[in-house]
Amino acid sequence: MNVRVLVCLCLGWLVWIATPSAPEALESVTYPGLPKHDLVVDLFSDAEVRGLVKNLEDRIARQAEPARFAFDFDQYLQNFVDGLQGGMLSRTQEANVIKYLRQLQKRFPNETETIDMRRRSIARLMIGKAAPEVVGRDLDGEVFRLSEYRGQVVVLAFSGDWCGACRGEYPYQRLLLELYKDRPFAMLGVSSDTDPEAAKATKAAHGLEYRMWWDGDATKNTEGPIASAWGVGGWPTVYVIDRRGTIRFVNLRQEDLLKGVKQLMNEPE
Repeated sequence: MNVRVLVCLCLGWLVWIATPSAPEALESVTYPGLPKHDLVVDLFSDAEVRGLVKNLEDRIARQAEPARFAFDFDQYLQNFVDGLQGGMLSRTQEANVIKYLRQLQKRFPNETETIDMRRRSIARLMIGKAAPEVVGRDLDGEVFRLSEYRGQVVVLAFSGDWCGACRGEYPYQRLLLELYKDRPFAMLGVSSDTDPEAAKATKAAHGLEYRMWWDGDATKNTEGPIASAWGVGGWPTVYVIDRRGTIRFVNLRQEDLLKGVKQLMNEPE
């Protein structure tokens, strides 16, 4: 047998016998190459906020196609909000950003509704804010509320099976459900799929055993009442909420999502 192959087989056997077999032991496994530090959400500097505003202004100024202006403007604003959800705003910075958006409404009165939706996101959905209530029907037609899960770490995922990036998160969601099945943790979803029965079947097929609001809108499936209230403009959108109901992380993906949830689970109750 080739020596290199034999060495690889031996190493593989050693890794196998050293790997915890119980699902709850998965938390203790160290994955080479992943950062071992906690996720840190920093306060924005004033210069960083000005930079985000300047980037938005530059993109608006470069937009030269009137037929696409409304669509592009909405995307620019969504990117602006996404940038702001990557850190924490001071009260003064938040007030200045909201003042700036009101000035945008005067400059672009045809986009007032779009700007107003993003302004509400900044006022209600930034890191450090109390997560707004969600009320709606699950895939079985039963009404439930986000506030029922206070006291648990919650991952709230806006997704749809039509969305390839959303499907890419399924393995990580299943792992979270397994890791924390006996702990104060809840995975919750907001489905933008057009048919709740099809969404149920997809959920079952992928082993996604968590409760989900059905939010598919008859006119446009991504503009259901819950997604609209939360200003969702990209799929998936993910909020990680701590036991007190405070938004702590936005749009963590894959290994970062695992790390962020573990970090909050390890916080003192």
